Amino acid sequence: MMKKWKRTLAIVLISACLVGGTAWADSQTSPEVEAVKEAFIGSQDISYQIGYFESENGKTDMLTEEHIQAYIDDFNTKMDQYYAESNVCRQTYKETNEKILREIGKNRVCYVADAGVLDYTFRNVNISEDGQTATVKAVCQVWGNWVEQNENDKLEVTAPINQNTITATMVKEDGLWKLQNIDEMNVEFAGDAINELEEQREETVAISAYSDDQVKQMETIDEYVEQTCLTEYETFDEALAVAESLNPDEINPFKLLLNRIEN
Repeated sequence: MMKKWKRTLAIVLISACLVGGTAWADSQTSPEVEAVKEAFIGSQDISYQIGYFESENGKTDMLTEEHIQAYIDDFNTKMDQYYAESNVCRQTYKETNEKILREIGKNRVCYVADAGVLDYTFRNVNISEDGQTATVKAVCQVWGNWVEQNENDKLEVTAPINQNTITATMVKEDGLWKLQNIDEMNVEFAGDAINELEEQREETVAISAYSDDQVKQMETIDEYVEQTCLTEYETFDEALAVAESLNPDEINPFKLLLNRIEN
């Protein structure tokens, strides 16, 4: 679930099961298309919030059974809202979330400070002629922001930002659009984008191509790497303060790469 930004670029293919016989909706901004888009983004957003809770020590050992159950019920409700009954993740994510809250989180710090979809672009949405299925292709920039206890019992801030290009099948169930299956997903890790930016910065021509704002953002990204990948913290409060200080808009390397391309 919690991937470090420094992992190499990977392409993940998830059980191809393309829906045939679809036709373009009359408009990519029609109410039905907008409903498909909203449901898809909801499904991606909630998938990054597995194990979410709030506590003063980053563990669930201080939470009452009522509080834990409330977090579980809220997560399960959202999973039922955004994931089709046939989607295997619907039950798997519920079980993982409950295990973190009831077991793992009682003994180790595994705290979600923030997580979800930062930005997205839909390339197309195709709704079937009978209006019961849809195929979506979208590019989503997502992040997780966690305080985690490592094998040395020190605390780390893990805040990866990835860019996912996804083709998915949506289905109408109980009158709501839900994610049935992710057919294909290409994941670009922030580490690769940061490395590309660093290589560009080392080139004389590339340095002159940065605006003052872009230079400032690169300095902010350098600080972010130092605070996350290269630093351990002694206390939960110290680590949480760092996690909460991170602004994803300022440390998003994909955004900076896009700005350079446009300029």
